[in-house]
Amino acid sequence: HRAGEWSWPLGPALAHAALEKAPAIIYIYDVKAEKGVFQNRRFAELLGQPLDGGNDWRRYIHPDDAAGFPEHRVRLKSIRPEETLTWTYRMQAADGDWRHFISRDVLLDADGDGAPRLVVGTASEISEQKAIEERKNLLIGEMRHRVRNLVAMIDAIGRQSLPKDQPPVKAFFDAFMGRVRALLEAGEMVSLSEHRTADLRTIADAALGPFLAGAAPRVAVQGPHVFVPENAAGGLALAFYELATNAAKYGALSREEGSVMLSWAIAPAGEKRTVTVEWRERGGPPVTLPIREGFGSRVIRNAMGDRGAAVDLAFRPEGVECRIVFPVPHL
Repeated sequence: HRAGEWSWPLGPALAHAALEKAPAIIYIYDVKAEKGVFQNRRFAELLGQPLDGGNDWRRYIHPDDAAGFPEHRVRLKSIRPEETLTWTYRMQAADGDWRHFISRDVLLDADGDGAPRLVVGTASEISEQKAIEERKNLLIGEMRHRVRNLVAMIDAIGRQSLPKDQPPVKAFFDAFMGRVRALLEAGEMVSLSEHRTADLRTIADAALGPFLAGAAPRVAVQGPHVFVPENAAGGLALAFYELATNAAKYGALSREEGSVMLSWAIAPAGEKRTVTVEWRERGGPPVTLPIREGFGSRVIRNAMGDRGAAVDLAFRPEGVECRIVFPVPHL
């Protein structure tokens, strides 16, 4: 070999050394026989447990996690080429602590009919990552609690400060706090997501919740599961809240015979996916085109327009309609 290049001889010796030094457990599992046929080291070595010559990982695994292994075993029977199946579990170390592990399995060999025969996988410890995740969730929970308390305090102080016998001022404050709560709900959904996204259906349900009392049968919400990015979640929550507020005051939800349909669809998958959201009111009072754009309309346009969305708000005689088209990433 040339100077500076790899000095290990190629062949079985190198493979054996790599298996001994690998910082993870590497194994081969016979899917049909449902048993391991190779493992480079024992869990006891990683856990500080006595090496008694056995290799039964079940003696160290947490009982609750062991109960989930049969389900993972069934998944392995239908594993596909290029697919990676994961399974997380806890193993007890010599000091009594439970350490977290993750197994990642890929297809190694299949029968002539394509049925999985052998799977190769790795088992790696992720205790440190789990501890970081738990601390992060604890901080997020504390932050959510404090934000909710702050919003409740602002609401209480604001209402105590309202001038008496001033309905317009109270109406303004109610609308303002409604918008704040809509944004708060969307923010909480995003904070709970690993990918900083929120399910569109959950956003819609949260934003429309205050308006569904007594009107639920007249409000239909339908659409496929789609997770929208953080920058769009708040805008959608605000837009839905404004549309529902207008419908309850002046539109379809102000009459018993009125109804609202909120639906969305995803464009065919490609390099860029788009979601089209449609709000349609029917059965309310006749709608006339406003002389000038109101604050609610500006909120709807700005809430999503500033996030790269196309917003079309139409005041049709039969009912208000709103169409919002915005991009969503592939997850």
